[in-house]
Amino acid sequence: MNKKISFWSNDAIRGALWMAGSSTMVAIAASCVRHLFADFSVFQLVFMRSLLGTLMIAPWMIRMAMGGTLQTKRMPLYLLRTGLSYTGMICVFYGLANMPIGEVYSLLFLVPLITVVLAVLILRERATTQGWIACGIGFIGALIILRPGVIDITLAAAAVLVTAVTYAATNICIKSISKTDSPVQITIYGNLLSLLVATIPTFFVWNTPDWKDLPWILALGLCYLLAGLFHARSVQAADARVVQPFNFLRLPVSVVIAFWLFAELPSAWTWVGAALIFAATYYSLYSEAARKRKI
Repeated sequence: MNKKISFWSNDAIRGALWMAGSSTMVAIAASCVRHLFADFSVFQLVFMRSLLGTLMIAPWMIRMAMGGTLQTKRMPLYLLRTGLSYTGMICVFYGLANMPIGEVYSLLFLVPLITVVLAVLILRERATTQGWIACGIGFIGALIILRPGVIDITLAAAAVLVTAVTYAATNICIKSISKTDSPVQITIYGNLLSLLVATIPTFFVWNTPDWKDLPWILALGLCYLLAGLFHARSVQAADARVVQPFNFLRLPVSVVIAFWLFAELPSAWTWVGAALIFAATYYSLYSEAARKRKI
């Protein structure tokens, strides 16, 4: 008897679609940041994102606290992760508000490659020759986007590069924490601690939102929450080398949305640099997967 195969039974397709959904949510959230920056500082935008994220996961947090499964022995590492993550969010929100959105996400594609470098330096992991080649190609792509010496590197571009480094360092923290704590614990502590850190600077720059701002603010929080959820489901469903290319959909999607809302297009150099970074990242993932199959 021939068994009917459902479209959703294919793990690779399911993982790819989850990642495509995550990339779309991130692109929409970026446009929300750009729109809201006219009335709110980056400190308040990060606060509102953290507040909404905490409120949305509050039921899980309460249930875990009542069940005694929320405790952790990794608080120092959580605090380090929070500091890195908060710094990265402030910088990337500033970048989204002050430079083409496509350029921001092109530079953030460096995060997986920087993670490889930090894993070698901090976790003492071994990197293959192919991995180092991929990192070199990716950084050449970043230089093509920035073109130092040809155009001035803006404060916004520098901020996005800081984000790439802090997000890569955050990945290292999460990799260590995940050895003892569940993904739900990591998500809860990440949102809660970020909210606590974001509250203090927001107090000095607070601007009460109008009713017209609420749809954008809610979209900001919801899109980032869904992006994280979709991303987690994607890597759970399929291998990283299969789903990672669909993470790069955030570039064309964000460009389309930015052109529609802000009449903004990235330069041709951005596309060339982004293509190099994409190729380097995929090559790194593919070569690592091939190496593990031989072990």
